[in-house]
Amino acid sequence: MNFEIAARDLIGALTLGTVLMLVGCASLTDAPRLAYACPEQRDFDARLYGDIAIIEGVRGHAVLKRVPPENDPDGALRYADATVRASFGLGVDGRLVRLDYTGIPEPIYCQRKPSPDGGGQPEVKATTWREGPRPPPPFDPNAPVETNIRFGDAPLDPG
Repeated sequence: MNFEIAARDLIGALTLGTVLMLVGCASLTDAPRLAYACPEQRDFDARLYGDIAIIEGVRGHAVLKRVPPENDPDGALRYADATVRASFGLGVDGRLVRLDYTGIPEPIYCQRKPSPDGGGQPEVKATTWREGPRPPPPFDPNAPVETNIRFGDAPLDPG
């Protein structure tokens, strides 16, 4: 009887340890989420990777490619696509980001939001040891569709 209780406790502890290890590894494999507050409710979250930045806000999301570091004279992390150019890590303590939109003549400056729990915030830096996740390809309405419809002289029985 005592053996069964000890075995159950050991299995429970191993299971809990495995779950905690997997959760810890999952959090290490992704870049930290950086929250920014912008004027006119353009708040967004950003994840900076070595090759891309993923920006998610109320107006949708964008995947920006990294500008080569040798083109960064002030040490800022720069990412860009056809519609926006973002420069992260600006200001005295690196809390600002500058957004230059192609359709807006003046830049927009956003500031890091304070941590909700009052603790420290992750540093503004690119996760260089991991490439960013690739979004799925856009839906193609003209792509062929796989079906289970058979044509011709195939047998009608299942299989």
